[in-house]
Amino acid sequence: MDRAEALLHLAKSDDFSERARAGTELSQFAGSDTVDQVLLALLLDDGNTSPVQDTAEALIKRGDRAALRPFAAAWHRADSSRDNTHLTEIADYLYGATSYGLWLDSTDPQRTGLQTVLATLLDDQDEAVRKGAYSLLRALPGAR
Repeated sequence: MDRAEALLHLAKSDDFSERARAGTELSQFAGSDTVDQVLLALLLDDGNTSPVQDTAEALIKRGDRAALRPFAAAWHRADSSRDNTHLTEIADYLYGATSYGLWLDSTDPQRTGLQTVLATLLDDQDEAVRKGAYSLLRALPGAR
């Protein structure tokens, strides 16, 4: 079993700390449909917020288009579910991760920039990704 397959299996663990570790490490493999679906599930984990937070931070740290696609889709789902307390809490964690991304942008001139990468998702084929990117861009500091 290769590393990605092992992590995909670990992401289904009953142990939240194993799911969190899987999300962190799976962020390296973002960009394939299979991995992205699992990342999305971890970003919306209803068993514990640790997988949400760890996965979100890893994707934001990676910061490229492939990493931000599942992040934007999760944001859309969490932010548009105002009547679900758990998803509202997840939206708070995801928004907090964007603050981390903006801080990384300010400290590393080599990064493309969170807002720049999100803007590339505005024409994504996936409606949830497009809507999530748009909503995130509107919510971030300095939005127009």
